[in-house]
Amino acid sequence: EKIIRRLTELTARQMQFSEQLSQRQDATEQMIAATAAARIPLPDARSTAHFHLTKLSDQDDVEAYLHIFEVIATREAWDKSEWARILAPFLTGEAQRAYYSLQAPASEDYESLKREILARVGLSPVTAAQQFQEWMYNEALPIRAQVAQLTRLTHLWLLTGEPTASQVAEKVMLDRLLRALPRRLRGPVSMRNPSSLRELVESVELAEASIARDAQERAMTQPRRVNRPWRPPEGTSQPVGRSAVSSLQDEPMPMEPAPAAPRAWLAGCGVHRRIPSGAPERRIRLDGQAVTAVLDSGSSVTLVQSSVIRPRHRGKIMIPITCVHGDTRSVPARRVTISAGPGAWPLDVGIVEDLSVPVLLGRDWPGFDQLLTPSREPAERGNGRRRRRPARPRNPRPVMLATDSEREEDASTCGDRGWA
Repeated sequence: EKIIRRLTELTARQMQFSEQLSQRQDATEQMIAATAAARIPLPDARSTAHFHLTKLSDQDDVEAYLHIFEVIATREAWDKSEWARILAPFLTGEAQRAYYSLQAPASEDYESLKREILARVGLSPVTAAQQFQEWMYNEALPIRAQVAQLTRLTHLWLLTGEPTASQVAEKVMLDRLLRALPRRLRGPVSMRNPSSLRELVESVELAEASIARDAQERAMTQPRRVNRPWRPPEGTSQPVGRSAVSSLQDEPMPMEPAPAAPRAWLAGCGVHRRIPSGAPERRIRLDGQAVTAVLDSGSSVTLVQSSVIRPRHRGKIMIPITCVHGDTRSVPARRVTISAGPGAWPLDVGIVEDLSVPVLLGRDWPGFDQLLTPSREPAERGNGRRRRRPARPRNPRPVMLATDSEREEDASTCGDRGWA
């Protein structure tokens, strides 16, 4: 009975405590509700920023100033969406012009504003990469200051945007490849601003194709120069020169009649017509391979059949060729070494798929004249007597034996103009 009486007293006392706590809680809630209506709002961060910041001056380092602002804004728990508006009144000079040059969405973003300000003062990642490559040790400055400057450039170049390790390595390789490119490719590729190795490779391929196309168009549209004798304008007096009659001189009398000039073989157009029999042929070596070549004294370009050599897929070079018939086309070219009796020389040859002979050797090969000499016909035989030429048939075939003259032959005979 004593235990039951004791438990009853404890239960009654506990109920009293619960009622008291409930009354105190109600009073507290009423007091909070009353003070909430008359609560004073906290001051705006833009109104209190002048207690922590000073205006940017010409002596201040822009990057260090922005770093200090970020530290203060984080400590004061300012909303990051308001950082750009808080910073704007403290900017001066180029940094202030950078803020007002941005449009509304970008001007309210602190990261966009920071990138624009650093780019205006020459601290963008691209500029940092250039300064990193040009950095040199200065004996007049302390080593610690120079190491800090180099560290700052390295971080700004490689660590902007919190990249991964593979992205940092790709940035280094990208910069090294851009600096290793030749000048004719470096400009077009840099203008595309490649951000990865794949984009760099595509930019280089496009630049090479564009340069090759421009060179081909210039070669096809370049006008041929014609040397004409100079004539004075009509109505002007001509200067009086020396007498056209030279003074009498003793000259040795020739004992034998001068031989006539030898006649050269002309292969003619070997693409539209097959080379007739009797054309001069010589055994030559094309990159060590023995082939039979037809000599063409009217061609300035050596042509090779595609079955003898194949064009290279990488770095293909196209050269334009023009036939006497007026046909102009571009064929792939390849550098080979042609060796024969006179010697061996490297030469760029055109590769023609429908060429009627394996090799059509032109005058661009340095040993052509020496190789053609044995095939020339003698001008005289016997005891100084000239040999009469046989009469030509009335319906002549395409000319294969002719002299080297400057006059233009008929296009139907594919004369000494050959392939230009």
